[in-house]
Amino acid sequence: MSMTISTPELATGSLTRVRVGAVDGGRVRVETDVTGPATAPALRPMLLASDARSARISLVPDGAMLLAGDQVTVEVEVGEGASLTLVEPTGTVAYDMDGGHASWTVAITLAANAGLVWAGEPFVVSAGADVTRDTRVTLAPTARLALRETLVLGRHGERPGRVATTWSAHQDDGCPLLVESLDLDASSLAPGLLGPHRVLASVTALGRDVPPDACPDGRLDLERGGTLWRHLAGETHEVPAGPWECATTG
Repeated sequence: MSMTISTPELATGSLTRVRVGAVDGGRVRVETDVTGPATAPALRPMLLASDARSARISLVPDGAMLLAGDQVTVEVEVGEGASLTLVEPTGTVAYDMDGGHASWTVAITLAANAGLVWAGEPFVVSAGADVTRDTRVTLAPTARLALRETLVLGRHGERPGRVATTWSAHQDDGCPLLVESLDLDASSLAPGLLGPHRVLASVTALGRDVPPDACPDGRLDLERGGTLWRHLAGETHEVPAGPWECATTG
């Protein structure tokens, strides 16, 4: 039996900030902050581990998300020479919004020789959901990024809602590395489009030296450097682990 959660359209925006910087002679500096109404669902950063140059942080959901009116924003900044690993303990479900709308925005800034590994969990767009996802990355030429994203169109046995995504990565001098947009809904599950594949998995590696013959299936090498892997599947467990392993070990 499916469950529908819907609320009136409300401004319930939250902002999660994560900043990591290397400190000479000491443990890496970690700054986190969550702002927004007390009733707004948010991702709360929890420090799992750190050393002189790196930190590992879990983004823990605080409250049900996503519902109509939710505006979740995450800003991540990694300073020169520092490294950050972000993990998500669970996936995200965008529920039936009864005509409402929600947004999910991520802004990433990576300084020279900085590194970010973000192991994103599945993002499920339930029937009746209407979500905008916006990811913006700015990085120095010597920075490194590995980002995993998995969009699931509908829970098991149901038609999906709508998700409009934009994704852009630029070097800090404004040079574009990857810019794209996708608008997906139930009509996308048609022959000639996604067909029976309701799972769209992506792995993006920027600034990482991935051998040209590594993980060839679904691989797209970007003109200005970097690699994007895409895989279509009927279920999340059918997504291969190889591209993520290539992106994080290269």
